Amino acid sequence: MTNIYKDITLILVTYRSESLILKNLEVLKKFPVVIIDNSNSDELEKIILNYKNIDLIKSSKNLGYGVANNLGVSKATTPFILIINPDILINEDAICELFKNFLNDPQNIGILGPSLYDENMNKRTNGTISYLDQLNGVKVSNLSNNIPSYNTCCKFLMGCCYFMRKDFFNSLGGFDKNFFMYFEDNDLCDRTLKKGKYIMEVPSSKFIHLENSSSKKNFLTDTKLSIIHKVSSYIYFKKNNDFRFLIFHVIKNFIDYFQRFIINLIIFKPKKSYKNFLRLISIILYVTLLYKVVYKVWNI
Repeated sequence: MTNIYKDITLILVTYRSESLILKNLEVLKKFPVVIIDNSNSDELEKIILNYKNIDLIKSSKNLGYGVANNLGVSKATTPFILIINPDILINEDAICELFKNFLNDPQNIGILGPSLYDENMNKRTNGTISYLDQLNGVKVSNLSNNIPSYNTCCKFLMGCCYFMRKDFFNSLGGFDKNFFMYFEDNDLCDRTLKKGKYIMEVPSSKFIHLENSSSKKNFLTDTKLSIIHKVSSYIYFKKNNDFRFLIFHVIKNFIDYFQRFIINLIIFKPKKSYKNFLRLISIILYVTLLYKVVYKVWNI
């Protein structure tokens, strides 16, 4: 007989997320849990020290999101996994809903995700179209009635909460290690659909997402993350397009961003000018492959 407390391992990748782990500790102590700490925190080790169900892996360097999750899943011994960000307030009822809905069609489901809410229980977007569709000009309605009321198949779910069978995750090869952070979830969803499985948002499963609170941010960190995001977008773009189209896309973007950088500089809009400057830097780092070196020395 299935049991959510024995059959599901919670996988959390953390980076200076001690306060968030404390918020979820009452739930975490009931499940098998694997935490991969990319900040090598002694404080986190003290918090979970007396919980034998929590396996903590301290990494001496920041492995990034996808690689760290792959490591966490490899340590799981249960048939199911819940890959979940520490900035989500975990509740057992929501996990149970995901589990029950998976059992309704276990042969065809690839990834299940919940509906996401902010702290005031305002609905946030989760299921949507793929990034490739967006690049091709497909738009998503922002109308309030666009929010699903029933289980809804989609091409993409945010990577902050994925319920899956462990063996299916492994059959996909896990997250692509070429993505340090960002777009690894887009890529995993693409490969799920290519495997003939479907992706579904389950509105009866409700999680509060404390978005952008996984780690402490500052101007320098935001700058680094902005560059990483753009570099990852080009890695993703290359994986899904031929080389000639990639070159055209990169050159077009470089010209566009350079023009915006200069114009915003002239009309005294420093924030917009800086944003486009970072986009130019991202292209240079991607084209020269220097991002691989830069990532190793950055303390994010």
